[in-house]
Amino acid sequence: MTDPTAIQETKTPDGVTITSLDELRAYVHEQLGFSIGSRDPVIILHVMHQVFLADYERMLARHNDAITTVIGTAIKGLTKEALAENLQDQVRLADRTHLEFENQFKRARLLSAINFGVVSVSLLVFAYLILK
Repeated sequence: MTDPTAIQETKTPDGVTITSLDELRAYVHEQLGFSIGSRDPVIILHVMHQVFLADYERMLARHNDAITTVIGTAIKGLTKEALAENLQDQVRLADRTHLEFENQFKRARLLSAINFGVVSVSLLVFAYLILK
């Protein structure tokens, strides 16, 4: 059984992997129909590219180790007790929010009733003034 956390190397099915200068020369000859010498600039570019890829792979490995450490540390901190305490805190927060919402709703109802009363009295006064 394979480790599900292991990073597996994937290659594209039609990708070309060239790991040596001889393979590079053979590939160029196969594709372009001419040979390249050992002092050709494409050889220098290939070597530089290989060095870059090796350095990039080392950087990715360092980042993978760092991310794995951070995630591992975070997961270790997630005990049942900590999760239960966090959940209880969230329930308390939800309860406080619900109570605050109910209080705001009561205030809004009271203000609506006061506004209705003020409008009613204003309409009565207006009607009185018009009919007088």
